Amino acid sequence: MLGASASPENPLRLNLRQKQEMIVSLYSTKGGCGKSTLAVCLAAYWSQSKKTVLLDADPQASLSICRQEVLHVPVFEDTSKGIAKTIARLAGEYERVVIDTAGYRRRKNVEALVHSDFVLIPCKPSPFDVREAMEAVQLLREIAGAKERKRAPLHYAIVLTMAQRTAVSAQIREELEHSGVPFMSAQIGQRVAFVETPIVGFPAAGSVAALEIELLARELKRRLKA
Repeated sequence: MLGASASPENPLRLNLRQKQEMIVSLYSTKGGCGKSTLAVCLAAYWSQSKKTVLLDADPQASLSICRQEVLHVPVFEDTSKGIAKTIARLAGEYERVVIDTAGYRRRKNVEALVHSDFVLIPCKPSPFDVREAMEAVQLLREIAGAKERKRAPLHYAIVLTMAQRTAVSAQIREELEHSGVPFMSAQIGQRVAFVETPIVGFPAAGSVAALEIELLARELKRRLKA
């Protein structure tokens, strides 16, 4: 299922290791978890210091609403069978490639995940979202365990999104922390600033919203170095 495009000798993988570029995919089969919003926010944050690009691999084309002149991030669309080649090309031109995958399991999603350095699984603090996130974890375990990834480990983790200070949020966070699945310490709250990012740009410096994205980006970098 993974195919020859995921070979450890793939120029994409070797290029990443040499240039310290980063390909981050966001994947979830649960709608409304903030997947596309988080992809935009991460790209907008990285664009402040890195040459960054967004790749919309979702047929719904959610990223088409982004005002690229405000985000300072170009947006490319590719839902074709040749998405691996698109990722390779963008990785050769940009330091950060952020991929918004489709919200369901499909071959093109798997291709994008195979060619990622890190896959974030956005998850709202609800039992329904957690169940879907666990299914995503299982898929990523299969990909990470494939022979194509032996020389280039795939990192992945669940990240809580739209989190609020409620008993349910706290309980789900505690359960995920003790579940044994990869789980990000940083979490993303439910904030208007995130929803507005595609139109008005990255949240104001010093704001809680900006800090949450920065902490998530820093944790991603640390985990990739570990």
